[in-house]
Parts: sequence; C-alpha cells; structure tokens
Amino acid sequence: MDPRGLPQLSEWVTDAEADGCHLQGFISTNVSVAEAAALADLYWPKLVEYRGRVFLGFKFEGKSIDDWYGRLSGDWRAVESVVNHVHLWDYFVITLESEYAALSGLADAIAVMWRAAVQKAFPDREFEITVSDSSGDYDPTLRLTGS
Repeated sequence: MDPRGLPQLSEWVTDAEADGCHLQGFISTNVSVAEAAALADLYWPKLVEYRGRVFLGFKFEGKSIDDWYGRLSGDWRAVESVVNHVHLWDYFVITLESEYAALSGLADAIAVMWRAAVQKAFPDREFEITVSDSSGDYDPTLRLTGS
C-alpha cells in the first residue's frame, strides 16, 4: 500500500516537493500527537489477558466478555472472535474509492503489526490474525483469536 496514491497525500506531496517536503512534512502538518497516539493503539494494541484468553485492550470489558461467554456456551474461541474484531469502517471515514482500496492494504499492514504485538507479548502462545475483505460486506475486518 503506497499512501501517496491517496489524493489528499499525493496532492500535498506534489505541491510541497518544490520546497523539498515529503511524508514527514505531511504528517507534521496534518496529524496531531493525540491522533498519532490513538492510531498507535489501533496498530500496536495493548493486550489484556483475562481468564486465560487474550483480548485487544481498546475493546476489553470484563463484564461484556463474561456475557459473551455465557451466550456462546463457553466457547472461548468464539468469544475472542466476537470481542477481538475490528471493522476498519468504524475507525475511518471513506469518501473516495481510492481510500477504500487503501483501507484494504492498511488492514493487511495492521495484521502484520498485531501478529508482532501478540508474539512479543505472548511468545509461547499461538494466535491467528485474520483479515476479511469481501466486497459488499462491512469490511475490511481484522480478527484476533488464540489457538
């Protein structure tokens, strides 16, 4: 995924290149520290171990997990699948076709970061990170489950 293919960024970089600006300039002009910190938590999530299972910190709520455990007849993998899924459409506003195309690539990049985060936090455990991106669905969607 090349972010320069997005109109907002490519136009800015093209206009700024005369002054020797590049991606750093775009970020420093358009992204606040708060925005970067929020994105960092999505890209490299804090992980919470609860009842022997691992959950995305920004989606974790113990009571909700216990409720899902009851509804799903004690199937922990199903509980993780419900709690640990992220629809990127919920986090980003898509207005252009090029943004939708970039979102698919972004989902793949986030999946790589999630794999690294869980491997670093739990090196002796196995996890599955999936990305679904079916046209017509509420996708792209990332999902973290344990083995």
